[in-house]
Amino acid sequence: MLRVAQIAKIAHEDWMQDWPIEVSDPERLDEFVDLLITNKADWELSFWLLDLVLESANDDLPERTEPLVDALVVVWEATGAPGIAQRLEYWACLDASDPEEMFWVSPLVREARRRIGHDTI
Repeated sequence: MLRVAQIAKIAHEDWMQDWPIEVSDPERLDEFVDLLITNKADWELSFWLLDLVLESANDDLPERTEPLVDALVVVWEATGAPGIAQRLEYWACLDASDPEEMFWVSPLVREARRRIGHDTI
């Protein structure tokens, strides 16, 4: 988390219980996606960048969502890390069937999971 804060030039304080929520910024979403893609092979950075990207997109989905889905697929393909798979599963809200029970980004994460062969509901 600290490494991501440093490369993204965002705050990191011990009191930040929900760090990705605290520092998410829809205005910087493209920048965060670029950082995610640039660091895709480093699963630890990707883990935290993934949450930062999805939190930043969650309240203000971009008009073009394809680059976001592509970035999620690229990160999974670069790492294959169980931690990345777990985060994608979390954000996909697999147990939810009603959109009211999901994050705004859940349909995008579900599409990314479908593309990488992790079928969803």
